[in-house]
Amino acid sequence: MKRIVLGLAATTCLLLAGCGAGPNAQGTPPSSTGGSTGQAGGTGNTSSSNTTSNQVTANTSGPTHTTLQPFTGFASQGVAVDVPAGWNKATTTGGDYIAVTFTNPQNHLESVRVVYSTCVGCYMNSSGQPDPRLVIGEKNPTNVQVQGTGGLVATYDFPVSGSTYVGKGMVQVSNNQSGYAELDIAVGPQHQTLLNSIIKSFNYSS
Repeated sequence: MKRIVLGLAATTCLLLAGCGAGPNAQGTPPSSTGGSTGQAGGTGNTSSSNTTSNQVTANTSGPTHTTLQPFTGFASQGVAVDVPAGWNKATTTGGDYIAVTFTNPQNHLESVRVVYSTCVGCYMNSSGQPDPRLVIGEKNPTNVQVQGTGGLVATYDFPVSGSTYVGKGMVQVSNNQSGYAELDIAVGPQHQTLLNSIIKSFNYSS
């Protein structure tokens, strides 16, 4: 098998504001579908810098080999997840959220997006109970399932614009009304093992 270990590139900042509820509400972080951050749902300023790391490895089921590394950007908020090393990194910030998207430099349709938000009201339903379905950031999610103790986790599929890919996502809201975390992954069929490794690494300890 051919091995490709990609070097890690760029960090981008894009400013939005607002707080909403539901996949298409104003103020939700921009969708990760369609490639790099900023293509959907965002306007603002950008900047970039370079970093490198190579810590955790996950084999893919296709002819490529992608290295995973721990993402520590939201560690102080209790979010843990492994992301592909060498994928382009872009950060979008708003009044109540930060979204970091990692895009495959060899295939802009492949991306991993990690979101942290402090908006508690966004995921509270009309009965005052938490509902993670209300803060799914991807448009047109399908196969939405609520699970976990207290129904604080939602998993779902979503279409990836411009491709036949089917993305996988997960949202977990806090049990102490401190916020929520979201993970959205869009990769091709040859990277399904990589997708599963990333999903298994995702944890939000609120």
